[in-house]
Amino acid sequence: MPRISTQSAREKASVPRARRRAATATQAEKAEPAADRKRRTPEEAKRLILAAAQTLIAARGPDAVGLKDVARAAGVSHGLVTHYFGTYENLVEEALVEHLQSQRLEGLQLIQAAGTEPEAWLAIAFEQFAHPLTVRLLVWALLTGRLEQEDFVVFRTRGLAATVDVLESYVNASGATIDRDTLERAVMIGICAAIGYTLGRKPLWGSLGRRASAQRDDEFQKQLAAMLLSALRRTP
Repeated sequence: MPRISTQSAREKASVPRARRRAATATQAEKAEPAADRKRRTPEEAKRLILAAAQTLIAARGPDAVGLKDVARAAGVSHGLVTHYFGTYENLVEEALVEHLQSQRLEGLQLIQAAGTEPEAWLAIAFEQFAHPLTVRLLVWALLTGRLEQEDFVVFRTRGLAATVDVLESYVNASGATIDRDTLERAVMIGICAAIGYTLGRKPLWGSLGRRASAQRDDEFQKQLAAMLLSALRRTP
């Protein structure tokens, strides 16, 4: 084949690649203006991406969202998302970690504001576990087997232990005598009830021939709080 033809073929082959690179660069610039990129620190960029991921996951669920969706929502390039998080699973796990830590801090503040009212403590738990992002991420962690892994965030941070610490301080301040193990079991029962009720309230009420409602939610929480409080008071 003549040399001139080989060069021409190479030149022709390079045109689509050049166009693709140009198109990719243009899209990235549109998604993430140069001025914004210069102003953002790595931590700011990561927070922006995580916030976008959490919003999308809460609305659609982890299985219906991809890295490109998150990049588009955050207004950054797809490459930047993969640079910070690598895979989509890593991004979802980071979103879960950040959300749980944020909820734990918020929950502790609400508990401190509520004082020594067990009903209020339980209401806080129900409200937090009813958050769409909490439900979707916990289901994702369960289905992917992450909840069983010892390096999962809940094992590393032990956030629930910090919550029990706060509750124990209120119990002790009230003059009650409840041992730590009993209090931990009560907290576990309350949390398990909150998770189970959040996931199954509609079908469970439906199986009783009832319709789930805000009034029934409130009555359920009050009865559960009364049962837990009664059990704690009977503890020798």
